[in-house]
Amino acid sequence: MSKDAYYFSHDANARNDQKILEIRMKYGMRGYGIYFGIIEILREANACQLPSKCLQIAYDLREPNDDVHDIIYNYNLFEFTED
Repeated sequence: MSKDAYYFSHDANARNDQKILEIRMKYGMRGYGIYFGIIEILREANACQLPSKCLQIAYDLREPNDDVHDIIYNYNLFEFTED
């Protein structure tokens, strides 16, 4: 049976990264889930890039837009281009 998904590595101690720890301090493990949900969405995207559409990401993850926006923009975990 073929899988319609792609694999990406995940460090076994990712939860201890300083930036991830800050997310966990504010949002608990729910924030950790939001972060990895965003990572999965990026992996599925063309060239692992997304236009800045927090509302759509928040809807996909069924999480508050303000929380998704905060995690994307305030923890220096993602790179942004002007495009």
